[in-house]
Amino acid sequence: MKLRKDDYILRFSGIAAILILINILMMSFSPAYFEIGFALGIMGAITIITTIAAAARPKVDPILDERSVRVNEKAGHHAFCVLLATMALLQLVGMIRRLNFDFKDIVPGLFIIGIWSWIMLRWYYNLRGDVR
Repeated sequence: MKLRKDDYILRFSGIAAILILINILMMSFSPAYFEIGFALGIMGAITIITTIAAAARPKVDPILDERSVRVNEKAGHHAFCVLLATMALLQLVGMIRRLNFDFKDIVPGLFIIGIWSWIMLRWYYNLRGDVR
């Protein structure tokens, strides 16, 4: 497997190395910052994985055609509308039922709803064929 070594790849691998170094320093010297150090370690590992994946790909990827770009744009727009409608519905249910939920607890669920709605809408618009 041949990996590219251009400026972008080296920059991101340097960022990943710095994140992991800060992770090691925070976790070893200060137990009060263990959670932040752990999060930085996960971010560094994800950055290394994406850098290796980007370095293994050729620099010139095939350019998306106009239809694929339009499918992604339309699916993203409608997924955002679905996410806003879900948030409005949750707020309405919270106001009517006098629920005391915090949106910090609901954000991961909303994130998953947004991602899955984008994936399903992209699949649907791609299957339908005519994107207007």
